[in-house]
Amino acid sequence: MTVRTFSALAVLCLITASCSAPETVVDASAHWISANRLVWNTPADAAQYRLDTADTSFALTPTGAVADSTTEPYRKLAGWPEFSVELTDAQRQLAIQGRLTAVALDAKGRELQRSRVQFAGLLDEQYAYDGELGPVYQSDRIEVSVWAPTAQHVALNLYTADKALTSTVQADSVAPAPGVWRFTVDKTQDRAFYTFSVTVYHPETDTVQTLEVTDPYSVSLSANGRHSQFIDLANDRSLKPSGWDQLKKRLPRATDITLYEGHVRDFSIFDESVPAAHRGKYLAFTHVNSTGMRHLKRLADAGLSHLHLLPVNDIGSVNEIEAERVDVTDSLRDQFAAWADGDASTTLIQQRYSEPSRSGGMAAKDGFNWGYDPVHYNVPEGSYATEPEGPSRVKELREMVGALHRIGLKIVVDVVYNHTYEDGLRATSVLDKIVPGYYHRYDPVSGKVETSTCCFNTAAENIMMERLLIDSVVLWATQYKIDAFRFDLMGHHPKAVMIRLRERLASLTLETDGVDGANLYIYGEGWNFGEVSDNRIFDQATQFNMGGTGIGNFNDRMRDAIRGGNFTDRGRNQGFTNGLYLFPNEDAGDDRDAQKAALLDAADRIRVGLVGNLSTYMYQNRFGDVVPGSNEWIGYTNQPQETINYIDKHDNETLWDNTQTKLPLDMGMDDRVKVHLLSNAMIQYGQGVPFFHMGTDILRSKSLDRNSFDSGDWYNTVDFTLDTHNWARGLPPAWDNETRWDAMRRFFAAPTIRVEKAHMQRTHQGFLEQLRIRYSTPLFRMLQADDIHRRIVFHNTGPDQIPGLIVMSISDAACGGDDLDPALDGLIVVFNATLETVSVASPVNGFRPHPRSTIGERVDGAQLQVPALSAGVFVKPQSASRDGVMCNARM
Repeated sequence: MTVRTFSALAVLCLITASCSAPETVVDASAHWISANRLVWNTPADAAQYRLDTADTSFALTPTGAVADSTTEPYRKLAGWPEFSVELTDAQRQLAIQGRLTAVALDAKGRELQRSRVQFAGLLDEQYAYDGELGPVYQSDRIEVSVWAPTAQHVALNLYTADKALTSTVQADSVAPAPGVWRFTVDKTQDRAFYTFSVTVYHPETDTVQTLEVTDPYSVSLSANGRHSQFIDLANDRSLKPSGWDQLKKRLPRATDITLYEGHVRDFSIFDESVPAAHRGKYLAFTHVNSTGMRHLKRLADAGLSHLHLLPVNDIGSVNEIEAERVDVTDSLRDQFAAWADGDASTTLIQQRYSEPSRSGGMAAKDGFNWGYDPVHYNVPEGSYATEPEGPSRVKELREMVGALHRIGLKIVVDVVYNHTYEDGLRATSVLDKIVPGYYHRYDPVSGKVETSTCCFNTAAENIMMERLLIDSVVLWATQYKIDAFRFDLMGHHPKAVMIRLRERLASLTLETDGVDGANLYIYGEGWNFGEVSDNRIFDQATQFNMGGTGIGNFNDRMRDAIRGGNFTDRGRNQGFTNGLYLFPNEDAGDDRDAQKAALLDAADRIRVGLVGNLSTYMYQNRFGDVVPGSNEWIGYTNQPQETINYIDKHDNETLWDNTQTKLPLDMGMDDRVKVHLLSNAMIQYGQGVPFFHMGTDILRSKSLDRNSFDSGDWYNTVDFTLDTHNWARGLPPAWDNETRWDAMRRFFAAPTIRVEKAHMQRTHQGFLEQLRIRYSTPLFRMLQADDIHRRIVFHNTGPDQIPGLIVMSISDAACGGDDLDPALDGLIVVFNATLETVSVASPVNGFRPHPRSTIGERVDGAQLQVPALSAGVFVKPQSASRDGVMCNARM
């Protein structure tokens, strides 16, 4: 029996038909945030209010209160009026299963406003579920559960391997919890494909309809993710490489990590030392004698600890069926080379990549994309598998993990929980078909999904989206032995969610879970922008909020100071290592005072970065003032592991490309290589967690493409044979580069910029040398902020400093505390960004060039000499008394 509850005015309207009832929904500004509370910014002249369901109305009663400005995640509703709404559990259940609007009327009963009701808060309070979701294998059956509290009905569809529907299964008669639909099938259905049929009201069509959709908790899929598949991820031996269950990795401390960011396809797509069927695939990493794997092995032997891979979960932008794609291989590769060498390079290549994937250009037809377009969070991407249909992707990704472990590399995966590729009723939408209007973040007034991240933003402030995020990360950690997680646009997630994730991971143990959870590392992009900016909805996981959490954030302040900002938005503005004030380029202008001031400012930002970006480190700035690292919004960490020091990554121009736009056009190649290595040395020799873009050690170029997310193999590939180089391979695709094409032609035409194999070899050897020096002593990898405070001192500071020179000493003398390095009393690093050899007075006697350094630094009496455009490292062997290297007097 349906209970109808009307206000007296509403009854009068129904009887007399005297009220206007336009039934026009003007926005979605009503928010049902808990069982009896609704928040709604109603018209000032409203006198009566009601809640309309599909066939029932209920009174809304103003409480006289307003929404709290401090309550997460409802800060966005601060000051809005609150209403009480009294419904039984059964009435609430019916209400959320259909069209739901809030109506405001004037004193005469005329409708003033009708707003769709957003009710994520209600679902969280009344229906949040902490039991198992997705497929679960029992001894004699398979159970699969899906959370769908707004659905009127859910059924399970079973399919054969060729996708013939075999049966439709109804949910178990006893639900595990309200809003959860559980299905039980015989264990003979192992490897069967399945979908759900969800009968649900969807606001996109304003109707109740039945949608066929895959499982958000899928662990295996058909090609292109059209069907979920039952597999026993934890126990099926056929899905495990030899020795998989015995693989238990003890992980390094966070500050012992060095990260190298790559992409599965980039790594091997043109590598002829890999069998053709495995190029661009997970299995390319299993060929230990391939050119690429030998390259990684050299890096690992020098100290590199982690290979970071761009997203490897199921994505929506790439057709997983290779026969249906058009890739830049074989004859097409030769054609691209011909285009790049002729006048047609300004048009033909760009026409073939004239639009990103969604718009139908060639980019829509090839197999390349960075992969920031998630569809199923818990399944490996099928285009990287030799067979995208079914579980081959599972075993092959595991084989990749094992192969990397055998050469000494841990593995990081990029995770993109901040958005989905599509929403609503679009083909690859999953979450928004299961529970429409819940998993995404919506504008509080219009109700439109927020898209500030590029795509359809998710809402981890909602309990079940948070749960999906945490469950997914735990699955990757336990079932795929992933050792660290890099969060795309982490600032769009609540800080509290990231802390709970870290706590959950820390609870995993080698003994119980096969995972060293205490040392699983989390880092991400803590940028502050979009609808969540400035903590307007919740405390964000942004740079200045995350100090003390142990979670890393990318340090763009040090990056921009070193390289001078991105060519994209800063043009030829130079940085510390590429000529600012010291050797201005042709477009630098004549204001030498401003250039010098900018150089000294960059030096301060770099100094703070070198001490792990600590907000509390006291140093003398360019004005002569002693200030903390947080001064001028530079330092944001409490501990060094909370900074990711980097100079390039997949976003924006590569370090090599960006630097060429900054340097004077007449600078020779030898000096260009030195500038590149000096820039990387500032990352290698700093405290914190260093991060490098794959190929930066061999001068990686993308032909000045600033956003190669969909630019294909031609621009993105890395040639570890060093026989080819990507500089000037043709102007990069138009969609994000065309406005800079004229400037690019100028750089490509410069006769001084010609990368040869010898330049790449020299850079690679220099990079390995820097790695070996970093890992030769724990003084470059201190874990505690207190040690950094006591031990690191900067010389050549203040307003009278020599421009272009940063001098840093690190003490291991008794004044610093415990003996961190039994071999040394300390070390000194001199970063010389000038075009001349410099001499620096040694604070004490006894220093000598680092035995692994070959850049040509020398000690001449009390002077430490460092060649131009170089980073010299000097060490003082440990004395019996551990004295002679000064500690920080500001402590």
